[in-house]
Amino acid sequence: MEIISGSDLANSIKQGLQADNLRDGLSPQLAIVMVGGNEESLVYVNLKEKAVHSIGGICRQIITPADISRDKLMELINELNEDAAVDGILLQLPLPERLQSSVEEILSAIDPAKDVDGFNPANRGLLATDSQYFTSCAALGCFYVIKKVFADLSNREILLIGDSFDVVIPLSIMLMQAGCRVRVESEYNPAWLGRADALIIEKGRPEIVKGSQWNHRMLLIDAGFYWENGGTIGNVDRNSVMENDGWLLPVPGGLGPLLIAMLTNNLCQAARRRKQ
Repeated sequence: MEIISGSDLANSIKQGLQADNLRDGLSPQLAIVMVGGNEESLVYVNLKEKAVHSIGGICRQIITPADISRDKLMELINELNEDAAVDGILLQLPLPERLQSSVEEILSAIDPAKDVDGFNPANRGLLATDSQYFTSCAALGCFYVIKKVFADLSNREILLIGDSFDVVIPLSIMLMQAGCRVRVESEYNPAWLGRADALIIEKGRPEIVKGSQWNHRMLLIDAGFYWENGGTIGNVDRNSVMENDGWLLPVPGGLGPLLIAMLTNNLCQAARRRKQ
């Protein structure tokens, strides 16, 4: 099994963006809105800020009071929509429990042209027409790896396990548009692997995918995330698949870094469109 380093791919993407921005005198600005000061969310926000700085961009962290109302939060987003200095807006999820019922409404408030996370329902819906401004960064990261491994995607058999709006749903549309034969299931069953060219799994149990479950060459993209014994693991039992033939984008060091690289790529696209 060949391990694909998401970190190496992400660094290459960001280096290219940095060079392009330096050449063009572009310094894209991202505004990250975070409700309250959740420590786990802050870790991810800081990683995104570091990535934006690495491409020569500017990042504004806006941490609101934990008890901010839905209306006040949407008012803040509208102010950022109108701010000519801001190229991209990111609302750090998840929101506090009391705002969960309003998530779609709040995401809808982000200008689709500044929605660099690709989470605005308008962008998610327009993906089916291929006329969206931006696509989910996680789905873009998966698609990037699939294209890296397979030169020709037509008639590739792809199995997706999960139901999320940021990975499985947009990725399934992108793969169908590329001519793949796509099967989406909400739960993992190794009997479905058949002769699949790729498995992308984000749902199930830790290390549920075992190397003994198939014997053909296949790409595995592990999009699961679990804390166990002080570290992170995914849905794929990495040790058990090492003797299999194929490729693995693992946890950790796989989709996470790529996701953030795709965020910086979306941000640069947003900035260039706004300069036109």
